[in-house]
Amino acid sequence: MWRPTKSDNGCASQKHGFGSVSIYLVPEAGIDQLSPGQGSKIPTRVGSREAVEIPGDAGKQACTVAIAVTKGSRMTASTSLNKGTNEEACALSREIATAAEPELPRGN
Repeated sequence: MWRPTKSDNGCASQKHGFGSVSIYLVPEAGIDQLSPGQGSKIPTRVGSREAVEIPGDAGKQACTVAIAVTKGSRMTASTSLNKGTNEEACALSREIATAAEPELPRGN
């Protein structure tokens, strides 16, 4: 059963036995201010936007993809799996980020 959680700036969902996913807008910090946690930032692009991918940010079986909305704001898509690899978690985070990117506001 999926258990969604919502906030003003995003949402998260967890499925017992699978893992969790989340997507959040962070209006006060850009991708440069994002801490890599236990992982390392890998520069990339999602659509036409600068982004970073952080495999292993929360340990094994986890990944965050963060997209620059403006220089000082970002959107993050994170996945944490109960079973699997960082690569599988990153594939899911990229899928979420790619789907959300066209809906993000365009920065100045």
